[in-house]
Amino acid sequence: MTRVRDLLGISAASLLRYGIKPDDEVLYAIEVLESRAPHVARLLRTVVGERAS
Repeated sequence: MTRVRDLLGISAASLLRYGIKPDDEVLYAIEVLESRAPHVARLLRTVVGERAS
C-alpha cells in the first residue's frame, strides 16, 4: 500500500502531531486520524480516491 510520505511528500511531517509517521501506510493513517483529526482523514480519503481514478 501507499505510504503517507509517497502521497503527501514533505507535508507528511505535519501529521507527526497526530501520531502518524511518514512511513506509515495511508490506510492506517486514515484509521488513526478518524478519531484524532477527522478533517484530515477525509482529506486523505479524497486524495487516495483521486489517485485511484
